[in-house]
Formats: sequence, C-alpha cells, structure tokens
Amino acid sequence: MRRHIICLAWISGIVSGVAGADVPAAAFNQQGYRLPPFKAPVTAPLPGVTTLDDDTFQALLDSSSVILVDVYALTWHDGLFLQDTPHLTIPGSIWLPNVGAPALEDEWRDYFTQALDAQRENAEAAPLVFFCRSDCWLSWNAARRAEAMGYEELYWYPNGVDGWQASGHSLAAVCPQLPAHAERATCEP
Repeated sequence: MRRHIICLAWISGIVSGVAGADVPAAAFNQQGYRLPPFKAPVTAPLPGVTTLDDDTFQALLDSSSVILVDVYALTWHDGLFLQDTPHLTIPGSIWLPNVGAPALEDEWRDYFTQALDAQRENAEAAPLVFFCRSDCWLSWNAARRAEAMGYEELYWYPNGVDGWQASGHSLAAVCPQLPAHAERATCEP
C-alpha cells in the first residue's frame, strides 16, 4: 500500500510539473502526455529538449544535418492511413503521423522507434527536430516521448509548418512513413 501511495505521489508530481501554471493537470494523462484537445497554446516546459524559435530553427538547418520529424495526425482505419488531400510540410521532413498521441500501443511505439532508428542509421549524430503546426501539443508529446525513450540531441520547433511558411519558405507534399502493420500505401506525393 505504501509503495502504491509513493507511486501515485510521484506520478502526480510529474503531471503537475508538466502542466505548468497555465494548463490544468487534468489536461495530461498519468504519464504526463497532453490529452485532447491538441490544438491549443503550448505553455508547458519540455525538459531535456531544446525549444527552437524561427531564427534558431533556421540557424540549426543552416549549420548541420538534421532529421525533421513532422508528427501531424492522420486518421488510421483498418490498417490504412486515410488521406484525401496532400500533406504539406517542411521540405526534407519525414512524416510520422500519430506518434504524438497521449498513449501509444506497442505497434505504434515500435513504428516510432524503428523510424527514428532508421533515420539515425543514416545520420548518426543528426539532431531530431519534432514539429507539427503552431499551437500543436502533438509535437510536444512526441518530443517528450523521444526524450523518455533515451534519444539525445532533441529539438522542438513549436511554430512548425505554420512558422516555416510565415517566414516565407515553401512547403512540400509528403506521404506518411508506413508502419509495419499497414495493409498498404494510400498516398502518392
């Protein structure tokens, strides 16, 4: 019983520490990931992950090879991503939909780690930069999850696609990376 109380106190401390002053603790699950709605101002700190504004994001892109990870959500149904319009993102990005969910089933957790590991095989020391749209908690969740999984050199670009476009840059169509449990591809760029 005492162990259970200590565990609850520890989880409560994580959630309240994550929530920050502007976000109620009820907006987070027990593991500290943001629950819906995901489209809202992101006010919580993100320990272990460097936050980038538009200028520092551009400087990072100019100074080194980076792995850009768009985590914008996409409907998944019966083994297929359901996409009826092209997804526009920052050129050179990989799109890993749904990895910013508050909880991931094992197959989605595997999808996330396999995709990140494959990217790091090609560029071992390259920073991982997570983003989606502005005011999007999905990228905050994904960056937090990558940090919890032990990945290093993590960055979060909270302005995402919207900030990139507002800075005068163009976007490119991209298809989602398929998980092993996908029935087939449903996208052509």
